[in-house]
Amino acid sequence: MIRQFSAIDGLQKAYTLVYSLDAEDENGCRLTLCRTGSGPRMESLYLAAAPESCYRILQYLCENGVQPEIWQDVMEELTTADRLEQKGGALRGQ
Repeated sequence: MIRQFSAIDGLQKAYTLVYSLDAEDENGCRLTLCRTGSGPRMESLYLAAAPESCYRILQYLCENGVQPEIWQDVMEELTTADRLEQKGGALRGQ
């Protein structure tokens, strides 16, 4: 999934975020976030979850324009929330 951001004079330079998923097997996926253009950076991690669950997380990251600097924190929140949901717990604001 690709998300492009335009240059805004005096506020930001143009850049692109690329979110990708590699389903290594049915028990886990590798999620990668790459920023090109202004401040290039790449982050990747393995998530022990079904590919369908990984894809939903990837979609969330892209639709919300999650940046490489905070993506580890967001992933931790999302995977903790997923574990709570599986155990019948409730999330704040739901």
